[in-house]
Amino acid sequence: MAKPTAARFSVLPENEQAALAYLDARGCAPAKIERDVEGLTVLIFPPFVGDPLEGLAKAIPVHLSAKIGIVVGNAPPFSLAH
Repeated sequence: MAKPTAARFSVLPENEQAALAYLDARGCAPAKIERDVEGLTVLIFPPFVGDPLEGLAKAIPVHLSAKIGIVVGNAPPFSLAH
């Protein structure tokens, strides 16, 4: 079984304070904050499994995400391995 890894959530720098306030109000502060090569603010959360991970998923301010996209079709890398 794979070891749990840290969860990462990216926001635009101008949305950092709003994202932190949103998370703080829901009791989910990141363990660390970094900047990536694209200049985004990356909020890093410790490895969670089970209920804590579900709580984090519900607390994430998706409306502030810098990485929202739509996956259409079944082409690689989104196709199922057979």
